[in-house]
Amino acid sequence: MNNFKISGFALAGAVFFLASTANAHHSFATHYDTTNVVEISGVLSEVKMRSPHSFFGVDVVTEDGTIETWDVEAHAVPILRRLGITKDTLKVGDTVTIRGPRSRRPEKLLLFGAEINTADGKRFEMLDSIRKAPDYAISDTREGITGIDRLTGKWMTFITGQKVSDSPMPLNDAGREARENFDPLVNPASKCVPSNLPSLLMIPYVYEIKRDGDDLDIFHEYATLHRPFTLGSSTPNVTDPSFGRRVGRYEDDTLIIESDGFPAMSAGLASGWEPNGNGADIPSSTQKELIERYTVNEDGSVLTLEYTVTDPAYLTEPYTAKVIWHRMPFDSTIYEFTCDAEIALRSTQNAAVLNKQ
Repeated sequence: MNNFKISGFALAGAVFFLASTANAHHSFATHYDTTNVVEISGVLSEVKMRSPHSFFGVDVVTEDGTIETWDVEAHAVPILRRLGITKDTLKVGDTVTIRGPRSRRPEKLLLFGAEINTADGKRFEMLDSIRKAPDYAISDTREGITGIDRLTGKWMTFITGQKVSDSPMPLNDAGREARENFDPLVNPASKCVPSNLPSLLMIPYVYEIKRDGDDLDIFHEYATLHRPFTLGSSTPNVTDPSFGRRVGRYEDDTLIIESDGFPAMSAGLASGWEPNGNGADIPSSTQKELIERYTVNEDGSVLTLEYTVTDPAYLTEPYTAKVIWHRMPFDSTIYEFTCDAEIALRSTQNAAVLNKQ
């Protein structure tokens, strides 16, 4: 019989693999309780594979014979596709067993699908797939590649951790007040506004660097965003004003991108889903500036980004951190990312208001 149960299996182990993960675009920590891992078995009654999230409905037969419909949230289409999940993998009418952390809102029959098992024996690890270096990471085997060309190609990062706690950023009084007043039910993600810089640099989607002479393009699969500029030019490049104006240069084996001219944004310094936000968005002002410094290791397999963000309206001093990217095969597929406004709002409304301190 299809059923629902509070998982009695090795709960400590399950919490271990869940606790240091996050769900890009919306804050995982404000949505799901990693200490309350549950397992359900039932029949799929809804399949919506979308971006920035996917949702599945599962009809579960309870012990008294009634049917409960559970909502299961999952990753966006590009991540599902890399896991091997297509529209033919999970269909309405299929029997599944799903395990994951339950919603922080006990009135909701909702969990995050950390692990999805199908009746034909397929197993998909949703969260584990974005919290470690990709298995397909490679070194650079191109012949005669030197200088800035060593940075070109496709890259992927992974999420190292997120929790509901204080931010590592040096917030001033205005920054702390803004963070403490953050309402996860009212945030830009619900309207398909993509994460800004530097949050954008931590999302586990393809990050591609292309070069054509002195013209470089930084492409983000997430939100299908391009950030082009001309090397050595003093004239800033502006595509989407939300991401500022930028100039770039290459010196001492380092690609340096400097950006300013950002508009004030409600999540301009940090998003709740990533380690700088830790459960809450942090705004930015028009004084925000960002410096990105990219270097590649000897065998071309790892791209290290060191970024420094400044915003005296909310920070007491500049904040510096690092992001590690792993090289992907050059023929890796870039998937379409189109934000579904209905799905974005649906996910946002599942959040709980928490104490962030």
